[in-house]
Amino acid sequence: MPEVHHPSAERGSPIDRWLGWLVGLVIGLGAIGTVLLVIPSGMFDLDRFSVVKELTLLVTALIVGLVVLARSGRIELGVAELCLVGFLIVSTISAAAATNRWISFRSLAITLAGTAVFFGARFAATRAGRGVVVGGVVLAVIAGSVSGLLQAYGWNWPLLADTRAPGGTLGNRNFMAHLTVIGLPLAGWIAARARTRLGALLGVGAMAIMTGAIVLSRSRAAWVGLGCVAAGILLIGLVTRSPTVRVGRRRALGMAVGMGIGAAAALVVPNQLDWKSRSPYRDSLRDVLNYREGSGRGRLIQYRNSLALVARDPLLGVGPGNWMVAYPLVTTRGDPSFDANDPIPTNPWPSSDWVALLAERGPVASLAWLGFLASLALVALRRAADPDHGTAALAAFGVMTAVAVQGLFDAVVLLAPPTLIGMASLGALLPATRSIRAVELTGRRLRWLFWFGLVVGALALKSAGQVEAILTAADGWSTPNLVRAVRTDPGNYRLHLAIAQRAGCGTARPHAAAAARQLPYHPIPPRLVARCR
Repeated sequence: MPEVHHPSAERGSPIDRWLGWLVGLVIGLGAIGTVLLVIPSGMFDLDRFSVVKELTLLVTALIVGLVVLARSGRIELGVAELCLVGFLIVSTISAAAATNRWISFRSLAITLAGTAVFFGARFAATRAGRGVVVGGVVLAVIAGSVSGLLQAYGWNWPLLADTRAPGGTLGNRNFMAHLTVIGLPLAGWIAARARTRLGALLGVGAMAIMTGAIVLSRSRAAWVGLGCVAAGILLIGLVTRSPTVRVGRRRALGMAVGMGIGAAAALVVPNQLDWKSRSPYRDSLRDVLNYREGSGRGRLIQYRNSLALVARDPLLGVGPGNWMVAYPLVTTRGDPSFDANDPIPTNPWPSSDWVALLAERGPVASLAWLGFLASLALVALRRAADPDHGTAALAAFGVMTAVAVQGLFDAVVLLAPPTLIGMASLGALLPATRSIRAVELTGRRLRWLFWFGLVVGALALKSAGQVEAILTAADGWSTPNLVRAVRTDPGNYRLHLAIAQRAGCGTARPHAAAAARQLPYHPIPPRLVARCR
């Protein structure tokens, strides 16, 4: 792990520095957990990946948040931090007003936990824990990349999803690739700042592994994101005349060579991926910006229809996570994102973070999130020329670019692993913006600890109930198992729907009604309700 000085790393007592290291360790371990943890299920092919990762994020945020609140005297809020808090507040109000609050508070939990991790990473960075945070999240991204590579080259672990290979432990090749692009600038930070040749080689090796995984994924959003990250870092470095670009030419060349080797190996070494095309990578490259046909055309239809939801709820949106609830109201004929004959006719989220934010949380929350990223981007631009901190600023700019660009084409910050990795990285690499308001904790510390612990703890217990329900439902064939499972996750639409479809009317009736309340605009639940009248 390279030793990198932070402007305030020496501040505080020995116990503060020890706590900073501890918080960094918790964030790092949490990042690894959100990437690697998977649970078995024959019924929940997506949630068996996402739910346990969300629980890990919440537990990480709970521990980190309690430590920060217990030790900090005040929390300084600049423009970026106020935008983030504003985004959280508007999202909370939107979640409370949503049609399906089970889904909305699940989505809100990711936002709340990501906010806590951001402030926790900053707490660690100002107390000698910066390298621990960045090193931990880089290890997490490497682990996710390696799991994707192993699957591509024949690793057949029963818990992996074969239909979306090579997603590895992320369950989906796009999810794995998006996360890897976010982590790539962090590996570059380690390679550029390493004090020994071995440290630099380890950083370059990590970049080679990540690049190979991105190429093998055939994720067009990740390919575009990778190109924008590389171009953005290079452009900002040249414009600001960053010492990182001037002094580290040999390191930069080594990083470029490492990435080239990773990409070449991915293209040349035979893999076991079952692509339908005879030239899959060339076809994907050709179709990167093709929006006239295929999935690109489907995205445009989905975006257009989703923006109609903004007109229906122009202030708060339809609620976090409630895009899938309300989308049947705006779908149009020939929309590939909606299948009326499917019991769950849409994906859980639209194919864009930015469209999801507008439709689900409204323009105010979307502007707050944009303000958060833009404010931190300005901080990164101002610090890029700093001899001591320019590398960290460029890496942070790369992370923000990866999040913003990939979010144009796919779901990124709607998921737990990218949220933890991205927010931890930004909190650790960039200092607080100039303070506008300070939240005093002295004298009210117990109140803050109580409410934070209560809210995040309750959300974590809810998430644990979802994990228990998935394990109890097992393969989904036993109706008694489904009935037991829904008791620990009463807001689970899939469970209610399965019971209503299989059981006699005496048992099915309340579950059909529950499914209809949760997704009132979907066509299947009303039919099940009518069947048992």
